[in-house]
Amino acid sequence: MEIQKEKGYLNNISLLRTFAILIVVLGHSMVVYQYNWGIYTPLVKSSFFNSLKIYIDTFQMPLFIFISGYMYYYCRKECGKYKKLGKFSFDKIKRLLVPYICVAIMYVLPIRIMTDYKGYHGYNVFKIIYKYILTGLDAGHLWYLLAIFEIFIVFYLFEAIINKMGVPASFAIIACANIISYKFPNVFQISISIHYFMFFYLGYIVRNYEKDFVSFFKGKKNIVKIVMLFILQLLFLIVSFKISNDNIVGTLSKNSILLLCNVCGTLFYFLVLSLISNKYKSLNSNKTLKFLDKESFAIYLFHSPLIYIMLKYIADKDISPFLVVPSMFIIILFGSLGISYVIKKTKILKFIIGSSKVKKHNTTTAL
Repeated sequence: MEIQKEKGYLNNISLLRTFAILIVVLGHSMVVYQYNWGIYTPLVKSSFFNSLKIYIDTFQMPLFIFISGYMYYYCRKECGKYKKLGKFSFDKIKRLLVPYICVAIMYVLPIRIMTDYKGYHGYNVFKIIYKYILTGLDAGHLWYLLAIFEIFIVFYLFEAIINKMGVPASFAIIACANIISYKFPNVFQISISIHYFMFFYLGYIVRNYEKDFVSFFKGKKNIVKIVMLFILQLLFLIVSFKISNDNIVGTLSKNSILLLCNVCGTLFYFLVLSLISNKYKSLNSNKTLKFLDKESFAIYLFHSPLIYIMLKYIADKDISPFLVVPSMFIIILFGSLGISYVIKKTKILKFIIGSSKVKKHNTTTAL
């Protein structure tokens, strides 16, 4: 499972990023059956999809942030990019904040108003933009763009200090920040950024020490070690259910166990997808996978609001969840690809996806 450190297209990350975006789309396809979602209440319940969504939530976004940290190290330390803070910040504004504002106002907002989104009831358009979008308090799935922008900038500013402290000390401090992140305000996604900073750093150090890390899982017993990560992920998740968060001790204990669950899940899927990429070389040139990887950012930007349109008409219908979920997955996946195609064919609108020129492969973030 050796992964060569060389400049070029990272096949393991390409496969991992494709897997990650498909998991996000799948997770959103079943979100209506998650008991604590609360936006739409389906007529038909599903304990299966509720449980599956809870499991997916343990690794889907940590995995995205992990990929960003992994690629940050690769681009900055191995490819010599990101030398100046000004240019780095400008590139991230163009890549992340411009799509955040444009997609939130031109796409998410109209669809939510059209589908009577509960969170925006009682507010006019300008109030919604000011109260929820500009503050980052409720722009739907676009929270990720704001959070990862903040993580990039903060990590860039403190990278030298973090490295000087060493991995054990930095890891412990960042882990503690993750555990108490709920105490911070979430305006501009500050709380969320602190929470997910841990996984960015995890991706960073995995790429830095990749040879040693991979060698630990190499050999005849590597499958057993990798499977143990999956088992630990499930065990930590189960234990977290048993811990009450009625008091601060319980909350901190629960958050600590969930952090271990998130880390195990993230590393498990990184190792499995890297192993698959290394063993099945044909996947690295598969046109469908390469296409989905290239379109992963656009899929993320446009897929989620399509759910509201569908649920407005089917949530209260007596339809089997095992029919709704795969149908939803197909429709929102191809719907987002269709929107991306139209935008890329319209030169004046390309800025919506973060650049006037569409890159062949995005190697700086998870999306």
